[in-house]
Amino acid sequence: MNTIHGNFARVPTLLSSQMLLDSLGRTSQAMLRTQIELATGKAVGRPSDRPVAASGIAAVDDLLEQANQYLRNLSHADSVLNMVDAGLAEANEAINQAHSIGLSESGVGSDAATRASQAIVIDSLLDQMTTLANRDYLGISLFGGTASGATPMQALAGGALRYGGVGDGLVTALPMIGATPITISGADAFGALSSRVEGSRDLSPQLTSATNLSDLGGAQGQGVAVGVVQLSLEPSGEPYSVDLSGCQTIGNVIDRFSEVPGLSVEIDPTTGQSLKLIPPAGQTVVIAQGQAAADLGLVGTFDVPAGSTGQELDPRISAQTRLESLGSLLLPLGSIEISNLGQTRELDLSSAQTVGDLIDLFDGLDIGVRMEIADSGDRLNVVNEASGSQMSIGMFDGDETVEMLGIRSLSNGTLLSDFNNGMGIGIVSGAVDPVSGEPDPAANMDFRINLSNGVSFEVDLAGAMTVDDVLSTINQAASDQGVLAPGDFEATLVSSGNGIRFIDRLMGPSGISVEALNGSTALEDLGFKIGENGQGGATLSSEDRATVAVESVFTHLMALRDALEANDERGISLATQKLEGDLDRLIEVRAVVGVRSQRVSATTTRQEDLVIQYASMRSELEDLDYTEASIRFATLQQQLQAGLLTTGQVASMSLLDFLGP
Repeated sequence: MNTIHGNFARVPTLLSSQMLLDSLGRTSQAMLRTQIELATGKAVGRPSDRPVAASGIAAVDDLLEQANQYLRNLSHADSVLNMVDAGLAEANEAINQAHSIGLSESGVGSDAATRASQAIVIDSLLDQMTTLANRDYLGISLFGGTASGATPMQALAGGALRYGGVGDGLVTALPMIGATPITISGADAFGALSSRVEGSRDLSPQLTSATNLSDLGGAQGQGVAVGVVQLSLEPSGEPYSVDLSGCQTIGNVIDRFSEVPGLSVEIDPTTGQSLKLIPPAGQTVVIAQGQAAADLGLVGTFDVPAGSTGQELDPRISAQTRLESLGSLLLPLGSIEISNLGQTRELDLSSAQTVGDLIDLFDGLDIGVRMEIADSGDRLNVVNEASGSQMSIGMFDGDETVEMLGIRSLSNGTLLSDFNNGMGIGIVSGAVDPVSGEPDPAANMDFRINLSNGVSFEVDLAGAMTVDDVLSTINQAASDQGVLAPGDFEATLVSSGNGIRFIDRLMGPSGISVEALNGSTALEDLGFKIGENGQGGATLSSEDRATVAVESVFTHLMALRDALEANDERGISLATQKLEGDLDRLIEVRAVVGVRSQRVSATTTRQEDLVIQYASMRSELEDLDYTEASIRFATLQQQLQAGLLTTGQVASMSLLDFLGP
């Protein structure tokens, strides 16, 4: 509290006046500040009022801003997830309806006209699913994965669809639960939206001087780290440091090692997989343990005069890999045959110089087919991106290029379970003699092959797992009947396109033919037409039943629609079974979305509590205590009044007031 000292009467008038005015000013200033606090409700109007409190307020403001931003993120995430869940619910309803139609049209009682009318319904459901897959919320694609601005499902020729999304889902930063996907990949929601021919052949990539170090698995399987390699020449004992910093290729590494007098480093010509060190005459190279040396497989002692070879470096295929460095290829490449989107193309690969060139040639076809490098880095895959289309990669006019690349869709190693869109081959087995109860070999035969000279033999495919098993079993059955295989008869793959071919070289009066036995569907499932005679009487070829289809809900809806239009009861049944898998997948995806939504809701509640706590902390630091401020203001008023009264009294006194009587 401001006071007026009792000695004012003993000081000069000017000094006392100045002190009185200063005291009144301080009181007035304190009253003004208190009035402002009462008017604004804030105890801290500016940092200079309470520096320590102002610092705390600034820190709490930062926390509040961050917490409120997280709340906005949570609100946005909740909205998007709700839209995703609503979309999945609609998809589930549409697929359920299609599945019900498939079940009702699979059995007896449906005719071609009824099925044709239901095909129109399925087509409308397909359009509904396509529109749903392209649904967005505030410009964010709900089913495009991380490609938030892209249109996921793109129409291709012939009514096929290509998925244009990428990744698992758009991720947003959320408190407490971290980065969380709020959208869904189309592959997760609607099935595998691409299907591939897995490369069946290791292309044996070799080291070249142009091989990038980044394309090497390294001797330790962890890539190649560049650094300093310490080596010494014995018995001279001369130490050398080979600095590999900045090296990009194997050629760069070889050049750095060549700086050591007399030392020669080259790519091992025998394996093409490692480096070979040739020490100076009469010397031994000793390389100490180190990251770079270990990754290059060059740790140890190299003392063979002709040179010693390090460990294999596991070169990987990249887009820059030159085709001549792929040990399993014979150049120049020839042509292959590719079918997709109802089109069959001859693809001439003779102009390709690198793997990237091959990839570009496939992209240039523009029929929904893409080539990619396998994750293993030693082979190539071909991907069918078009839902509703069957891809086939076959041999072109006897050219072995497709076999060399290991990308033929119907090869010796193709599994029978991959035939007929995963339905496999209908093989008869387990039949027993009704009298003896013993296995009946005759009742287990799948089909009979009738040759042109009147000789026939029966084939039992029980136990066959691959196309090669089928061919071997058929050729063995012919041999068991006394027919020379492959001399007089041969079961093999066709030399143009894809399929299985029976060749009859007996030149008999009648053509080769086949017939099914014991109700087996194996012949038909392999692609042969029952009752058809061989072409020119000498050969009989099958259709390609191992085509590669995209296993998505769109493919299955198209298959159901087409089967209904064709009055194909077996196709209806198969497509309906596939839709059951689509329903199961949707249930799982909805569960995942539900879990995410619950976590977001729970986190929102906790975050709102946290915002309240921060706001309370800020209020304690900044807001005014009205009771204390009111009492303080009243006290200052009394003080000001007393000061004014005292000042008036002191100012009115003169020398006469101090003179006695």
